[in-house]
Amino acid sequence: MQTYNPLVLVLALVAVAGASGVAYLLQVARGQDSPALRRQYGLFFLVIGVLSLGGFVQLLWTEWHAAFRQFTELFGVTTGLFALVMILAGLYLVLGMDLKALAWPGVLVGLFLLQGARAVLDFELTRNPAMTFLLWLSAGLASIGLLLYAYLEAYRKPLAYLGAAVLGLMTLAAFVTGVNAFYGHIEAVARR
Repeated sequence: MQTYNPLVLVLALVAVAGASGVAYLLQVARGQDSPALRRQYGLFFLVIGVLSLGGFVQLLWTEWHAAFRQFTELFGVTTGLFALVMILAGLYLVLGMDLKALAWPGVLVGLFLLQGARAVLDFELTRNPAMTFLLWLSAGLASIGLLLYAYLEAYRKPLAYLGAAVLGLMTLAAFVTGVNAFYGHIEAVARR
């Protein structure tokens, strides 16, 4: 086992992105949407996406968890997809583009995430499969929900509230999983 677990960084970025997504959607739902707000959050999401690319590279090209290679597939692939979505969402918001073009890739990413949620439960891939399932499930639903948000403009306010709730669950799951991974990895290294 390495002395560094890149998954902890990735989970922290997911939690930060989720919390920021909640804040953004709540402001949108309350009628505070503006080009300045979209630029502010867009730049932040873009930075999160670029940082996540670093985690993606580390998860795929290092032996970060040699004992459980399926972790690399489960977390590595989804980290790459997360980075892609964050970069695209950031660009779309900063450039003031319509989210409809991003919604369709969001559905595909969401389906991958839902499949990951299923794999976590079916094969008990983590120390806390229920929490990891919640993380993947909520992230998948949020990604798929972007399609509804983009096309059902008359329902954006309730969809923004619903999206904030789903992202809140994702944030909580990512935070709990990340904090436990952080402590668990330190414990494993310290007891060697």
